[in-house]
Amino acid sequence: MSLPSGIISEYFGPFRIVLASNILTAIFICVAVLVAGNNWIPLFVCRFFIGLLGGTKLTALMILIANWAPSNEKSTFTSCLLGYGFGSLITPFCGSIIIETMNWQWSFYGTAVATVVFLVAWIILVADHPIESWFCSTEEAEFIERSQEGAVRKGWIKPPVIKMMTSIPFISSILGNFGAMSGLFLSVTLFPKFLREALKFDLQTIGLIAPLPSVSRISMGIVYAAFVHMALNRWNVKKKYIRKGFVICSHIIPGIVFLLYLINLVTIFGNVLAVWLTVLSCFFMGGSIVTTLVNPQDLAPNFAGTQTGILTFFGAMPGFILPAISSKITEECSELPEWAIIFAIVGCIYLVTGITFIVFGSAELQPWNEKKDERQEQITI
Repeated sequence: MSLPSGIISEYFGPFRIVLASNILTAIFICVAVLVAGNNWIPLFVCRFFIGLLGGTKLTALMILIANWAPSNEKSTFTSCLLGYGFGSLITPFCGSIIIETMNWQWSFYGTAVATVVFLVAWIILVADHPIESWFCSTEEAEFIERSQEGAVRKGWIKPPVIKMMTSIPFISSILGNFGAMSGLFLSVTLFPKFLREALKFDLQTIGLIAPLPSVSRISMGIVYAAFVHMALNRWNVKKKYIRKGFVICSHIIPGIVFLLYLINLVTIFGNVLAVWLTVLSCFFMGGSIVTTLVNPQDLAPNFAGTQTGILTFFGAMPGFILPAISSKITEECSELPEWAIIFAIVGCIYLVTGITFIVFGSAELQPWNEKKDERQEQITI
């Protein structure tokens, strides 16, 4: 759903898309409880549509950021998207408490209730544009519009997808995001498997350690965004130096840290060091909030949704590629040396994609950001 979701969100508006997707999500969550039984197919169908609807939300939120955020506040607004990670941390914890005190059905219903509460807040507080919001004053709306310097315009036209996909800065952004998502998938999704198979931790210990990389990434992402806010607004650092400079944190340092696992091919280091190297890499990974993730806002905020949909599509590929690679490498043995090779592969991906973004990436507004329909172009010609 990632690819078309950006265009759909730009056409209908982020407010409607998030509203509709969450209403349907709450409905499917409740239906999933009712159809759960001996046959897994109805439950699978409900979960499939919940995932499909979830694919529309990130692109819609990026459009909302493009419409609302002043030019130098993009990173701060984008850091709010880390709420996704925070939600994934607290939901299993809350769900387990609900299951123990009530039953598993109420863990689903509880999620649906939380969605409804969110929807009430969304309806009251959110609008597609500042000028449409009841609580945003005219002066504030005009300030936001001035700060965007004409880069954001209302109205929908067909996104210039061909120009996007032939744009060197945008291709660099795709590669940079691919690298960031590769590291994220390894250090968050595959991390429990690494703890169990390579480090031989028990289930209780895994439950305590597994959230550490996510906590590290989320907390530092907020810190990076705050620092960038000061750098842009107080110290007048140019945006291109921010985007490319922080790639050292978001890509280069995590890549080097992952390569350090190759030491295990020579001598096995302890479990504590193995865990903390991953946590350390996520400490720097949070920098992707102010580099590749926010970059669509720099290149073409008018089409931030379409760009984010494309980035998400390619960024999801490590979720298919890395499990295949890891299962092949650990097919006969799943110890630290085998996992060291997996970490090193991702480390190389980090370094290559990070260097590519530094060399070819851009923070400049691209010509294809301009909203000009075909009739206007014919008149101009």
